[in-house]
Amino acid sequence: LKYNFCQYPNLSIPSMQPSTTMPSYYSNSYYTQYSEDWYTPAMYEVKKLSCEKMFSKETEECDTPVAKKARMNSLSGKMKGEELCVVCGDKASGYHYNALTCEGCKGFFRRSITKNASYKCKTGGNCEMDMYMRRKCQECRLRKCKEVGMLAECLLTEIQCKSKRLRKIPLNSDQPSNDAVDSIDYKQVTSTTKYSKEKIELTQEQQDLLRYILDSFIKYRIPQEVTKKLLQERCNAEENFLLLTETATSHVQVLVEFTKKLPGFQALDHEDQIALLKGSAVEAMFLRSAQIFSKKIPHEQSEQKQSELLEDRIRHSGIAEEYITPMFNFYRSIGELKMAQEEYALLTAITILSPDRSYVKHREAVERLQEPLLDILQKYCKLNHPDDPQHFARLLGRLTELRTFNHHHADMLMSWRINDHKFTPLLCEIWDVQ
Repeated sequence: LKYNFCQYPNLSIPSMQPSTTMPSYYSNSYYTQYSEDWYTPAMYEVKKLSCEKMFSKETEECDTPVAKKARMNSLSGKMKGEELCVVCGDKASGYHYNALTCEGCKGFFRRSITKNASYKCKTGGNCEMDMYMRRKCQECRLRKCKEVGMLAECLLTEIQCKSKRLRKIPLNSDQPSNDAVDSIDYKQVTSTTKYSKEKIELTQEQQDLLRYILDSFIKYRIPQEVTKKLLQERCNAEENFLLLTETATSHVQVLVEFTKKLPGFQALDHEDQIALLKGSAVEAMFLRSAQIFSKKIPHEQSEQKQSELLEDRIRHSGIAEEYITPMFNFYRSIGELKMAQEEYALLTAITILSPDRSYVKHREAVERLQEPLLDILQKYCKLNHPDDPQHFARLLGRLTELRTFNHHHADMLMSWRINDHKFTPLLCEIWDVQ
């Protein structure tokens, strides 16, 4: 199989060799089998670049977003609900359109994008945004929204939203219409939500890139015997925690191998590679877990019984209920999308190549690798979901949900550490557990 990547002229694509057996990470004695050289070359010698050397305490204090400072001080009086909106400093309600914001800034961004609003600052565009100024200067507020990473791509357009609501109304509905305006809107909806008749197709270069990423994604995945272990009936909380930790270790290991195969990744700055890998590890793990959860694992148990066993194991591993509920809601929302393997592969690659990760220095270089993948995913959605114009937007919306898990995961780690749970060396390194 030969791949042609015009976009990466200086990049040599490695051949897909049969995967070698990965070292075992499974032990019931707190992983004492690890030697000094436990890591593989795949870890990019992460071990040699300790977090203290890479990210000094001064840098941490200066560069950490407002939202993260609350978490840093969580043991000294801060409550979980006190994370702040990165736009205006008000109390944040969660991740919206790719950033941790309050409900007000979420709604403002949505309205501004869907209405294609144009604002003008009265003082030259240099307003410092806070809870007072957000009401006074819309231009600077919108600019700040974009600066902190809020993405228009995560929004359905106003027309698409109308289309979605209209499709829910039965054709023989007795509900009265709102004059001629509604009929005009309906014509506009039907003409804009159907894809244009121009031919949509992946170029040969895009086909090659998609095939290469898919091959890598399939090659580097959790071994089936590991997922089957999750279905063994056990009740002991310590055993559940150990098995989940070992599964997470396997997740990270295959993630590292897959990441190495992404075209252009190894040409990035070495420290940026590490920042991308560490920044995406949690999100990629939850995305892979959702794929495992939503498909049937070959096993003597029924599909429903499998889901119940997996859920029960996680609920009895020491994870607080406040984190479990959104986790399984996410898993089910992924299952409802009925995603193809290609979509999982592209979403994982797009997640890894997110240029807005902390400590990434050369963001434009990362953007150049991510943009072609977003292009391919959008075309793939149009080609394979012609009756669902919002499918691409829904997939991007799942990426926004994944950002929320990064936040939850930091709190989960804190609670586990307080309870003296142990992690494998690989997880300690990738999650910055001291």
